[in-house]
Amino acid sequence: MAAKPCNKPLKSNPFITYRDPITGKWIVIYHDLSKLAEQPQLALA
Repeated sequence: MAAKPCNKPLKSNPFITYRDPITGKWIVIYHDLSKLAEQPQLALA
């Protein structure tokens, strides 16, 4: 059985990760991209 290519667009990653420079711990934040699209001022924060 051969694999079939898919032409569907990839979904955006709903998570943001960053490392706290003080503690060195990685922090994962979930954000809803649909809400950011509705309120563009939040995307700049």
